[in-house]
Amino acid sequence: MSGWGNKDDKTSTGTIALTDAGAVTGSGTAFTTESAVGDILTANSIDFRITAIASDTACTVVDADTPGAAIVAQSAGANFTLSEKPSGMIKANSVAAFTSEKVYGVDQTEMGVTNGPAHAGWVSVQTVGSRKKYETLVALSSAAAGTMGDAEDTEFADS
Repeated sequence: MSGWGNKDDKTSTGTIALTDAGAVTGSGTAFTTESAVGDILTANSIDFRITAIASDTACTVVDADTPGAAIVAQSAGANFTLSEKPSGMIKANSVAAFTSEKVYGVDQTEMGVTNGPAHAGWVSVQTVGSRKKYETLVALSSAAAGTMGDAEDTEFADS
């Protein structure tokens, strides 16, 4: 399992329920085709890492920030997103505060249009006062135009 992929937003259909043991039950989901072991599943701004996929409607997760930590259960009908964000760098309680909501996949075109990140790849965005601070966490030379997904469009324009 890689520590990161190249999609900051993957197709995620349906809704989920999540137990405090990490068992995810989907309704209208397609875990076998839309996700992979190692992907980040985010529900209610909480990041979970998928550790096993049993079927289109069942998978298992752990807390992505602190493996082994207690899981925050999610009620049935919870919306969720999937990504291949660099899970080893997403730490809600870290000094750098690299939460998944602040880490974006930036491709070569977006890097050139936005006067900000120095490299294409996984970029953390932090607001300091009235300025934006960009830090490239994982540089990807293979981040060709249109390959990173579109979760970052609020921060980085496509053209």
